[in-house]
Amino acid sequence: MRAVSAVQMRQIDRRAQKEFGIPELVLMEHAGKAAAAAARRLRARAGKSVGEVVVLAGGGANGGDGFVAARHLDNRGVPVSVVLLSDPDKMHGAARVNLEILKRLRVPIRKAASPASWRSWSRGGRRVGVIVDAMLGTGVTGRVREPIAAAIRWVNRQRCPVVAMDIPSGLSADTGLPCGEAVRATETVTCGLPKVGLAKGRGKKLCGQVTVADISLPKVLAR
Repeated sequence: MRAVSAVQMRQIDRRAQKEFGIPELVLMEHAGKAAAAAARRLRARAGKSVGEVVVLAGGGANGGDGFVAARHLDNRGVPVSVVLLSDPDKMHGAARVNLEILKRLRVPIRKAASPASWRSWSRGGRRVGVIVDAMLGTGVTGRVREPIAAAIRWVNRQRCPVVAMDIPSGLSADTGLPCGEAVRATETVTCGLPKVGLAKGRGKKLCGQVTVADISLPKVLAR
């Protein structure tokens, strides 16, 4: 299976939607479902006494994948909550649709879009069994900014398994180098095709086990 750059993956996603009529919601559904399966597997491996799954979500499509994962975990009876590190009023498209679904399902959602609100949440005592990292995807450029940089540092201090959605947040999909800060994952569920950065630079050490999720891309695009 070939590896692709961030630009190549965006082009493939765009072609899947425009040429083949596959909605972004369908691609997102498959991605989030695969991440939920990984989180359930890692949580089960840790034993029954572990805490909830915490989904850290950004404001883009990566965050939308995390919302889908939270819904599937909730449907399976897994304790799950979502921490939003972006302004929900600025979310749109498939990510916004899936956020609204979570609200209707009454999945716990905490807003932490500012450094102060993130500090307030992260200092609270809680038992975390698994973290789903859905903060930043392949489009990250420049240094990671607050409060996501602080959230990445918090993730890397935890002793629980971490599932990265598509790519560990803060890792360049092209160079495999951190953009200042990068999540250290137990497993990376990468969408459609592997990203070249997962096997370059520090990517190999930060991504953990790599699982390629079938997100329903037409086979002609995945060759």
